[in-house]
This record gives sequence, structure tokens and C-alpha cells, in this order.
Amino acid sequence: MVEFTNKVAIVTGSTSGIGKAVAETLAQGGARVVVCGRDMERGRNVVEGIEKDGGTALFVQVDQLDPSAPEIVVEQALHTWGRIDIVVNNAALVCNKPIEEVTHDDWDRLFAVNIKSGFFLVQKALPYLRESQGSIVNVSSFNSQKNIAGNFVYDSLKAALNHLTTGLALDLKGTGIRCNALLPAGVSTPLLNDWFKQLIADPVEAERVAESEKQRADVGSPQQIADAVAFLCSGKASWVNGAIIPIHGGYQLG
Repeated sequence: MVEFTNKVAIVTGSTSGIGKAVAETLAQGGARVVVCGRDMERGRNVVEGIEKDGGTALFVQVDQLDPSAPEIVVEQALHTWGRIDIVVNNAALVCNKPIEEVTHDDWDRLFAVNIKSGFFLVQKALPYLRESQGSIVNVSSFNSQKNIAGNFVYDSLKAALNHLTTGLALDLKGTGIRCNALLPAGVSTPLLNDWFKQLIADPVEAERVAESEKQRADVGSPQQIADAVAFLCSGKASWVNGAIIPIHGGYQLG
């Protein structure tokens, strides 16, 4: 049975990695998907892949650092399909530096993308989510609960995203809108490569280490996260609201 027929989903950061897998998975379930990202070529490729598989998608080129991005995305979704049922806040930046090297710009960029843009996307979409009794899924991180050395800017803001999730769920309780967060541990995505590039000065060595790390048993795949997102967006999760859900295959236990 197709779960998301005629529903409209917005997925930020969906030109690669987890977001791309989420967009493809929701489209396979019948959703019309707004693919969002900075890279025009990658965005068009994602849309073409979805359409080739019989799905429906639209690419909106935005940078989540731009305060106008949420409004642009919502307007495009409404102009094209007239409704919004699902919002998946997946876009994120990473920062791993010694304490002495962290700048105001580091905090400002990560706050803008990892927290603020997602909040304002929900705010702009809220009247339409009320109409559809829709679902919000925030892609947080296991690092919101377990610090990694030098990663405190990213870790702190992912912890804030957890609290934002439960706050939204509380304030929207009774509207029919559900808001949940997933907390992936390491996942084989370009973001993992970006993280290693900040750790290792030599870009060639950083790429080699990142690709090697992706082969570890405790590193998940984007599809494994996308399947969990799809469940949270579906009617099968109708009693799941305000949940903060670690997703790491059990490798982080003990």
C-alpha cells in the first residue's frame, strides 16, 4: 500500500546523503517532494532520479544560511502543489575545532542552519501543516547526547534541536501535528567527509580516512535513516509525538 499518495513533503539538505535518501523514499511512497539544497546540478539529478522511478519532485535552490530560504521553499511548494503535509529538517553544517580556534562565525553559521532555519521553515509551513495534520521530523544526532572532542559547537546545537523538537511537540499538541527527532550516530554521507576534512589538514588523507571509516560496521547507511523518517511521517506512527529517538544499530550501547 502506498502511504503518502497526494501528500507534499519538504526535505531540506536533500541533494545528498540522508536528505537525498529521505526524498527518494518518500517519493517512492507516493509523496510529491520538494528537494532543497545549494547545488543546482545535484538537486536536478535527485529530481531526475525520482522522476525516472515514477515519482514526483521539485528542486528549490536555497542556502539555509539565507533567512529568506524557509519562505521561498514554502511558497514554491504551495505554488506547485497547494499543500504541505511533511517537513523534514535535515540540513546541517559541521564544526570540529580546538576551543581556541572557534569563532563567532562558526557559532552563527551552525546556529543559522542547524536550528534557526528549521524553526522558521516550520513557522512558515504551520498553517498548512495544521490543515493537513502533518508531521515534522528533525534529523538531530547521537552527538546531542554524547560529546566528541572538539565537536562541541555541533554537539551543543544538536542538543538544542532535541529541545526544540519537544517544545514544538508540546505547543502543537492537540493540532494533529506531530514533531519527532531522530538521532543518528555515524552515517556514510558527504557530511562525514566534511567532518574529517576539518580534522585532517591534508585533504587527500582526510578523504581516504573518511572513506575507510564508512566501511565500519558501526556506520549506518542513509537509507537506514530514511526508512525511520518515513515511518515517523506515516500513519503507523500516529501515537509517536515529541520522541527523541537514537538510531545507531545498537553499536553505541554499553
